[in-house]
Amino acid sequence: MTPPDLAHLLATTSARSPHRCCFLLHVRPEKLADYVAAHQGVWTEMREALSEAGWRNYSLFLRPEDGMVVGYFESDDVDAAQDAIARAAVSPRWEAAMSEYFAPGGGDKQILPQYFHLA
Repeated sequence: MTPPDLAHLLATTSARSPHRCCFLLHVRPEKLADYVAAHQGVWTEMREALSEAGWRNYSLFLRPEDGMVVGYFESDDVDAAQDAIARAAVSPRWEAAMSEYFAPGGGDKQILPQYFHLA
């Protein structure tokens, strides 16, 4: 029996959801404390923009050993929520302020496919 094609499995699994998104970022190790500190005071305007864009239950998790950040949020429509926050007036300013913390390419969200969910 031939093993199933992984890309096909991930694209067609019934566990996929348009309501949940998980992504990875990578912070420069020497900037970890500053990056975490910056998130203790996320601008009110940014928080409001995320809410208005439909982001809910948004969390960030950190693996300090290598600066790997795991992000997770829920929305009625994840794709629409990501598009909406990208269009928000505050987003370019927030992205510019955060850019110093990321490793090269580490600020580009790597979206992880969902393949299992237990409700």
